[in-house]
Amino acid sequence: MKKPKIKNFTQELSCIEKFESFKKHKVIIDNCEGKAHITKAKKEFKLVYDGVFKYCPDNKIKVAIDDLEFTFQSRDFNEPCNDILADVSAQHTFDIDKVYKGDINKVALFRMFFFDNSKRTNLFHTKLETVKNDDINIWAFDCVRTSVNQNRYDITQYKNKDKSYFVIENLEPSSLEVFEKDSYAIQKGIGFLIGYMPGGQNYIFSGENFIYKRLARKSLKSIFHPVTSNPYSKLHKEKNIADNYYGKLKVIPIEVISNFIIQIRNNEDFSVAIIFLMEVSHLKSVVSMPGVFSVILESLANIITKKQTKLEKLITEEQLFENIKSDLNTVIDSYKGKIDENAEIKIRRRINELNKPINPKRLTNAEKLRQPFDQLKIKLSCADEAAIDFRNDLLHGNILMNNETTRTSKEIDNKMLYASAKLYTLLSKLILKNSGYNGYVINHAKFYNKNSKEEYFEII
Repeated sequence: MKKPKIKNFTQELSCIEKFESFKKHKVIIDNCEGKAHITKAKKEFKLVYDGVFKYCPDNKIKVAIDDLEFTFQSRDFNEPCNDILADVSAQHTFDIDKVYKGDINKVALFRMFFFDNSKRTNLFHTKLETVKNDDINIWAFDCVRTSVNQNRYDITQYKNKDKSYFVIENLEPSSLEVFEKDSYAIQKGIGFLIGYMPGGQNYIFSGENFIYKRLARKSLKSIFHPVTSNPYSKLHKEKNIADNYYGKLKVIPIEVISNFIIQIRNNEDFSVAIIFLMEVSHLKSVVSMPGVFSVILESLANIITKKQTKLEKLITEEQLFENIKSDLNTVIDSYKGKIDENAEIKIRRRINELNKPINPKRLTNAEKLRQPFDQLKIKLSCADEAAIDFRNDLLHGNILMNNETTRTSKEIDNKMLYASAKLYTLLSKLILKNSGYNGYVINHAKFYNKNSKEEYFEII
């Protein structure tokens, strides 16, 4: 039989659609004689039982639906506080946390399905490199292929009728535990790169067997994403400016995507920073974003910066520094009559100290924040430098960064949005460059202050 070349999710989607359509569907509970039914309402499964319920210490019960065996798990299956109530016939309503069909705790191929609540078509288009049909591997439209610690995964946005799904599948067999940990890293990594992280609930399939889970973290939608290959999508009203960027912008390559996700998978601190970044971007809080982004910037600086022990001279050529020092002293000479004598002495002392070796163990907080940019050779503009200094205001209680300037509420909001966008852009530069990316990132700050001299897209 000829192997199919296009992905087929028919079997899994048929099962999902059946379960999702349950409305007072009959359920037979093992060792319970009463009547029961299951209903999916408001994105939650509820089990209603009328009779004497037999509680289980592991919070799991065996049930039959349409002659097929399942296991339900719920925190509501705990023994009642009062033992007298345990043998009383009554109507019970339980929230179902998990549904199991068969055993999938074996090394296998898995498919994880999320309901795509992004309300966006072509999630990966213009942002990520997608899979091309090579006549060898199973292929799908709107699919990204990545590697996590040498395990390959496909992430697909799949349309079925009027619904959309976000599917993660492994291409080499693994344990369920490894698959779930890798998939969570993929969720966070892809979520940051496209501005949407799926969540809420999912189904994990292995053949005909599956697990349904109700997740604590709902899907997250960010107001930002770091890269686009289409300048017109951001500059649809400034076509003449977009023309200048056409052909220069590019999607994030598969290799960079993989490097980024591997960092999330293997470094818990990095993983927490990324999910924190997604959560505050999802909240869209004008007041919260600048402060939290500053905290994340400091966290990433600590994670990314390579430890140094050697003293570093800014200018290694002695004669070159002597020439610079002489030129600076000449400038001071020209203002000699206008500068206080005491101030002049102190300035000349500072000039002599300009090339004093930097001790990496005695860096100021400001220097520590700039260190990863220097190491990754990311050039910082004056606006970038000013944004990094926002950290001092934000982390010392000046959350509105007013600098004793009276401003209207709208002006404050604009200032906070600009600060948020600038800090997010700096975070994007660090994250992508550290993952091996070379190219343009969106300078979101420019879109909140179009009068600034910054570029709409900045290269790293």
